Amino acid sequence: MKQYWDIKSKYTGMILMFRLGDFYEMFGEDAIKAHPILEVTLTQRNGLPMCGVPYHSVNTYLKKLIDKGLKAALCDQLEDPALAKGIVKRGVVRVITPGTIIEDSLLESRVNNFLLAFHFENNQVFFAAADISTGAFFAGQSNLKSIEDEIASYNPGEILISKTASSLSDLKPFVLKNQNALSEIDDEYFDLSCALNIVGEMFGQDAAKKFSIDSDGLLCVCGAILLYIKNTQSPSLGIFSKISRVENKDFMVLGASAVKNLELLSSIATGRKHHCLLEVLDSTKTPMGARTLRQWLVKPLLDLEKISARQRAVEFFIEEPFIRREIIDKLKSVADIERIMARGSSQTASPRDLSALKRSLIAISEISKMLQGSGKFLAPIPDNSEIIEKIGNTLTEEPSSVIKDGNIIRGGVNTELDELRLIATDTKKYLSDLEAKERTATGITNLKIGYTSVFGYYIEISKAFISRAPSHYTRKQTLSNAERYITQELKSLEEKILSAQERLIRLENSLFATLRKDIGEFAPQVLTVSQIISEIDIFCGFAKNALEYDYCKPTIDESYGLEIMEGRHPVLERALKDGVFVSNDISLDENSRIVILTGPNMSGKSTYLRQAALISIMAQTGSFVPAKSARIGIIDNVFTRIGAGDNIAGGESTFMVEMRETAEILKNYTDRSLIILDEVGRGTSTYDGMSIAWAILEYFADSRRNANKGSKILFATHYFELTSLEKRFEGIVNLNVSVKEWNGDVIFLHKISKGSADKSYGIHVAKIAGLPHQVIEKAYRTLNDLESKAASFQKDKDLGFIDLFAPVKPQILIELEKVNIDSLAPMDALKLLQNWKDKFRN
Repeated sequence: MKQYWDIKSKYTGMILMFRLGDFYEMFGEDAIKAHPILEVTLTQRNGLPMCGVPYHSVNTYLKKLIDKGLKAALCDQLEDPALAKGIVKRGVVRVITPGTIIEDSLLESRVNNFLLAFHFENNQVFFAAADISTGAFFAGQSNLKSIEDEIASYNPGEILISKTASSLSDLKPFVLKNQNALSEIDDEYFDLSCALNIVGEMFGQDAAKKFSIDSDGLLCVCGAILLYIKNTQSPSLGIFSKISRVENKDFMVLGASAVKNLELLSSIATGRKHHCLLEVLDSTKTPMGARTLRQWLVKPLLDLEKISARQRAVEFFIEEPFIRREIIDKLKSVADIERIMARGSSQTASPRDLSALKRSLIAISEISKMLQGSGKFLAPIPDNSEIIEKIGNTLTEEPSSVIKDGNIIRGGVNTELDELRLIATDTKKYLSDLEAKERTATGITNLKIGYTSVFGYYIEISKAFISRAPSHYTRKQTLSNAERYITQELKSLEEKILSAQERLIRLENSLFATLRKDIGEFAPQVLTVSQIISEIDIFCGFAKNALEYDYCKPTIDESYGLEIMEGRHPVLERALKDGVFVSNDISLDENSRIVILTGPNMSGKSTYLRQAALISIMAQTGSFVPAKSARIGIIDNVFTRIGAGDNIAGGESTFMVEMRETAEILKNYTDRSLIILDEVGRGTSTYDGMSIAWAILEYFADSRRNANKGSKILFATHYFELTSLEKRFEGIVNLNVSVKEWNGDVIFLHKISKGSADKSYGIHVAKIAGLPHQVIEKAYRTLNDLESKAASFQKDKDLGFIDLFAPVKPQILIELEKVNIDSLAPMDALKLLQNWKDKFRN
């Protein structure tokens, strides 16, 4: 226990899993915290709480700790217990934190596991995101309001901030939302001099300039993330070959609300990758391709040339079906070479890992041959023959996954290994040959060689022939009818036989470690190959989707328009039966850029809004889109205000969240933004909500105050009164979702038409939902009563409800209209002006 407490003192804040025999044990507070999570029994010894898990299944239990945001330190035996003198030497061999996992069994193969760090300096936020399981490393600059967006973009396993930063009040919502994954580290991690040292050590002294991270803030955050990895996973730093600078000007901005509301990566209903855009687009065959596609989807391109290059690659695979099918078939045999190289860099790759790497690179080489002459839009794949040859010449065809099982290194690689393997596998032949040799030398025909566990190997001669025993035979044991001897040669052979297996494993381990280190030197090349093959995988998938689901190639240009003919919702059309989904057009330009969409509940308003955004996002990732044709002026940001949700932890009601998100849109949209607003204002009273919605639409439409004439706004609402804005402002158009009333029922046609709707049919939807008949009948009676009163009010007051929002004429203008200027004397005019000044002073 003294050994345990000495080690535990160096790993505070972590669950120390201490190897004792066949178990990893936890003690004290660690045991109390871990046992309910691991679902193991808590016991006591000498009053000290303890619990344990079997060492051979430790990864299963580690995953449970990591899922709860905990960190663990694996403390193992560093020497053979049979050879140890006194207490076996132990030490921490692995620190596991949620953002520094490399084990396949603890990771999702098709999702990156980023370690994300934030550094705050003069109201600026600098971030770095690194995945030690793949070698991906990004860095960029943002602001406080965009922290949640960066988290949504990288979906980190762990977030690093300094202890000082964690106390900032502006970060409280961010801390509360991500407390399981949050790690507060010492401020020293973000020291500039430390950052310069570790970045220079890793990537060279010109790294800051080479990777465009030469600002102090970027250097500090990159240094912090590297130092944290070094202190917990020292060997794993070798997987990083570059830092990619992320610039907002390069990508469409998709905030956390857009990623969630548009269901880009997961379904709002289930939280899983089911019925979301990623599931629809993901036809990749490799884990690397799947991870890259996810990154593309949350960061669509803004560069027209890059988008065009991706489109040309997709076109190539559409026009070359034979090549596409052959490549897809080859891709199925490509393993996760990024994560294999990461395990190689941390010296944890298994023999089967390297064997899988060899087979994968052979398949990739064959893909490379197929693509020769395909065009500049596909990057050439580097030659991997040296890696393939190095692995092939060293490893057996089917190596064991565990080194101690043997059968790893190919015969002929090492003479000593071959001899040991022969001894270990053909002991009987060695003994038989030696026995024949001794019989010939001594002339004793019944001489034999035997073995006992007490005395080891021996030569046995019967009493009748002991006089012929050579002088170099040493008597070892006397029996009633025979004598047993030992010779130096037999003793040497015994040592060889008994230690051959142990030496064999040790030597194979050494040879394999050398191979693993040699292969690790190729990490930058293999990661480059992985990136190229990931893109080829995505392009083949995009081509397959386009052919199978009738997608068209969209035209992307620098205009401000959005024109989609017969567009379809990419996710919903897959969920419905063939031919059921109703396609619709959308046409927006600088003269008609605001759509007020009205229509009944359940008619498809939200679907129409979302499909416009999803098609735009797909187009700027390089994918073809579900439409007959599409022309999209480059979009720099998709804003969404959809659905209802509160932030209880942050003290915000549903309506407050709605207004806060809307405020962010009004402050930050540009002339290239696409804005989706669904039922804004419904979270408060009718007049309040309608007034807010009216004011928002006026704000968008008022070109005198607003320079963003190219922004595109889709505004779905049940406030039919808002449709009068079409006549008041240029650029606003009314659309509605058609319905048909038939024999007392309502048929939703899901077709978008010009003009405005006049009913919501909410009670009909309530009827479909299964509300009791009595409730439905009462609702209809109440509706008729309210509509009658409203009609009476309008008749009595001669004031239509729409006119409530007409501009109110000031009283002074009303009086001015009554003045006859021709008969007004100058003195009377001055008196009138004085009266107005006194009357309207306040």
